Amino acid sequence: MLEQVRKRADERDGTALLLTFEPHPQRVIAPESAPCLLTLREEKLPLLERTGLDAVVVLPFDRTLSEMEAEVFVREVLVGSVGVELLVLGHDHAFGRGRRGRPELLRELAPKAGFELEVMPAVEDREGPITSTLIRRCLQAGEVDRVTSLLGRPYRMQGVVARGDGRGRNLGFPTANLALQSEEKCLPGNGVYAVRAAVRGELYEGVCNVGLRPTFAGTAPTIEIHLMDFTGEIYGEALELTFHERLRDEQSFRGPEALSRQIEKDVTEARRILAQEVV
Repeated sequence: MLEQVRKRADERDGTALLLTFEPHPQRVIAPESAPCLLTLREEKLPLLERTGLDAVVVLPFDRTLSEMEAEVFVREVLVGSVGVELLVLGHDHAFGRGRRGRPELLRELAPKAGFELEVMPAVEDREGPITSTLIRRCLQAGEVDRVTSLLGRPYRMQGVVARGDGRGRNLGFPTANLALQSEEKCLPGNGVYAVRAAVRGELYEGVCNVGLRPTFAGTAPTIEIHLMDFTGEIYGEALELTFHERLRDEQSFRGPEALSRQIEKDVTEARRILAQEVV
């Protein structure tokens, strides 16, 4: 879709612009059912910058905007504020009060409002349409290799390294505990993953545990990363994590020694998997 926006803008010597909302509309309309976010704003903007767009408009979404009729949104926002000449949107896109701003209505409004409309078909793979709901479902099932295929890139998250309880170091595999930027960020399903981590401008291979650490009777979700071939303290430093393959379920072990032996196996398997990928 963004490639099409860029192409159409070039054809008419126009501006390629993306209009998006923040927070997610569901956070305002029905917060109890709002989905987690695959991409936070601070992650999304650098990704969009690489697409060749000229500008991104982040429209604050509030109760007033949620109750605005689709016709008013077209007249006052799209035409009056943005100055749209050609609108490109997905086949299932909807906006405005009662989600009335669908392609069918826009086909009626566009000629009267003086802009062109282009509706993009669903993007599909061999199993059907690719949607954010499908990606979330795969992520929560731990299918991060499938998520990579759907997104066109490995799933990533950012955060700051926080102090943990030091158990990883005592096991011979020191870990970095990742404090996420936002609680709204989607987490992969509990389990152990082969990952890469960017820290201090360098990329390291690693093993990440997402979950409750049942061997130590954990009760709160944690994200712990063992960085291979890394030494040093990185508390308080930024870290970006990319997930490449799920190694196994999270499980409880009889004690630290059994857990240490399993982590050693995880590290060996993660090295094998990551060595086959082109960075």
